[in-house]
Amino acid sequence: MPIKTTTPSRCPVCADDLVLPEAGALPWCPACRWNLDVYDPALGPWRGTRMISRWGFRRGLEVDRATHEQLLADPEAPPAGTSSGETWLIVVSVVLAMLGVAAVGYLVWLFVASDLPPGIRLALAIPAVLVLLLVKPSFGRVPKYGVLTDREAPQLHRLVREVAEAAGTPVPDVICADLSLNAGVAQLGWRQRSVLVIGVPLWVMLPRPARVSLLAHELGHLANGDPLRVRRTVLARTFGSRAVAATGGRNPWRRAVRSADALAEQTTGTVVLLGVIVHGIVALANVAAATGQLLVDSAAMPDIRRAEYRADLVARRVAGSAAFLQSSETVLLAGRIWQDLWHLAPRIDGEQLEAMAAEARERLAARLPLARQISRRTTDLWSTHPGEDQRMRLVEALPGLDGALRVDDNRWDGIDTELAPWRRAAHNALLGTRDRF
Repeated sequence: MPIKTTTPSRCPVCADDLVLPEAGALPWCPACRWNLDVYDPALGPWRGTRMISRWGFRRGLEVDRATHEQLLADPEAPPAGTSSGETWLIVVSVVLAMLGVAAVGYLVWLFVASDLPPGIRLALAIPAVLVLLLVKPSFGRVPKYGVLTDREAPQLHRLVREVAEAAGTPVPDVICADLSLNAGVAQLGWRQRSVLVIGVPLWVMLPRPARVSLLAHELGHLANGDPLRVRRTVLARTFGSRAVAATGGRNPWRRAVRSADALAEQTTGTVVLLGVIVHGIVALANVAAATGQLLVDSAAMPDIRRAEYRADLVARRVAGSAAFLQSSETVLLAGRIWQDLWHLAPRIDGEQLEAMAAEARERLAARLPLARQISRRTTDLWSTHPGEDQRMRLVEALPGLDGALRVDDNRWDGIDTELAPWRRAAHNALLGTRDRF
């Protein structure tokens, strides 16, 4: 996001110049943060209505403040037990699972014990099939491509083992690489194997100590049992979103009006009225599903945000406070660094990506203070992660740590050699080409 400073007025508290990142946004003071923690329609996520969006923004700040107070009081405390929100989601998931079992039993009776005509059976089976599609369990799939075996990347696997030991968690079953500006960990497949995914573009942007922080944060989710919590509540978390997708996605009333207009152009009379009724029912179902998903997410997101903060504390302990802050700063600048690398791509090769990313990171460092503050306005209760500024402020408020794990340059060079094909793939992605593995 381009950041332009201007001076529409002076801060009423400290008389410093206010900042206005873009037209239509609300100004704030970068020095004393006056007017920063207010909902800004120009920057905040849109959640359907301004009232809901404003509530989600304020509620997100409340959850962040409460979590900060709790973790600052005892950063080494183990994760709390099942929260009220998680309990509610577990209950909803159990109800949905029972609904799925009932649908299966109904279908068995319909096609085995019922003596109804075949056509009527098929018609009566449709609602049960729809229910099953909405509540079927989703275990995910372990990636088939991008898997880095111990034989292919022994130094990387050794590093992950050391980070896992320092974080107090088992080593991931599978380590994968991909071309995303991200990293993640999950438990996938029927066997619920733990999978660590490393986005190589983000990896090459990070300073080397910050890479340890990235790994420690992701493995911190395993140490805190976060994937298991997600699995216990997965039916409640996905039911509403599946129903929204099944009924057409967002903007149901706009879609209903357009469909009615299209019918009116093609036919008249009863057909148009019937079409309006059908599309109206679908729109109502869509709104009901979206509302249900909103309620579910409102209950789930506080726990998800706390999980991110706790994983940050694992990263602080394993890699050190400075390394964690470096990783957060790089995340804030990642989009712009990638844009700079895109411009440089025709003149460099894959082996130069890390050096060019470091130069871009240093060149863009002046943008960090405002980028941090903007992150407060661009996240709310339903954002998958708290704002980077909130996460950095928590670690900055705690005593600085040097970290439990150190990796020398020779080992980093070995890891870089193992990931050389993926750096070439990232370079090819910048060039708009494909790489074969």
